[in-house]
Amino acid sequence: MPENINEFTQILPDTIAGWKKADPPKLYTPGNLSTYIDGGAELYISYNFKSALSVIYKDFAENEIVVDIFDMGSAPDAFGVFAHSRETIDNQFGQGSEYAAGLLTFWKDRYYVSILAYPETTEKREVVFKLGQAIAGGIKSEGALPPIIALLPAENLLPETVRYFHHYIWLNSFYFVSNENVLNIDNDTPAALGKYQQDGAVFFLLLVRYPDAARAEAAGRQFRQKLLDGAEDGMRPTKESRWTGLQCRGDLVSVVFNAPDTPTVRAIFAKIKT
Repeated sequence: MPENINEFTQILPDTIAGWKKADPPKLYTPGNLSTYIDGGAELYISYNFKSALSVIYKDFAENEIVVDIFDMGSAPDAFGVFAHSRETIDNQFGQGSEYAAGLLTFWKDRYYVSILAYPETTEKREVVFKLGQAIAGGIKSEGALPPIIALLPAENLLPETVRYFHHYIWLNSFYFVSNENVLNIDNDTPAALGKYQQDGAVFFLLLVRYPDAARAEAAGRQFRQKLLDGAEDGMRPTKESRWTGLQCRGDLVSVVFNAPDTPTVRAIFAKIKT
């Protein structure tokens, strides 16, 4: 298991199938990541990003393959970044991976990996896969998924839609709720969101775990007042005859969005294991 991001310079081969490291590896930290990922650094920083290593490979024609390895500090945050935009379920690399149009991404333990070869060719894809295998193989341990993910009921869940975060802005990117942080989501409140499909209806379940029941109740009360018109039963019809439902149980707040009716809301609340 690499102790720090720099050890990947030894794991990554100097040459692979005719491709060579083009320049010295570059190291990035929270302080300068935006100079590399202009406009995209906030995603990583919101997941407690620690450091990143970037390595470029080139062939004789100066085509490039870019390898970026991010140390997110913990397995849950590495998973969170990986799952942020995934669309499929694939475990070919690491603990979960996705490949499309020359881009391979995967996570393993506290590391998130991106390998980009654009435009895609068969030759490039083979090299990308070899690099992915070398990196994943160099990370000997595996990390645990965020515990809150296990609370999402499995029945009718679309697993590729599961998201994990602890910044409210990402909730709005997955399912818009409010421009305000109405659930007081913060770095110490792990949250999970999943999309469900049942009898032709699509709806969402959000779970947020707070440090204690008092904070959970305060968040639930604020949500009820601002988005449910103060509904005491936590149920309110929304646009197009859809329903939003809220449940507070101990330190866990659960919210269903876009449900077709109130029985659907109550049924999924009953399946949540706290």
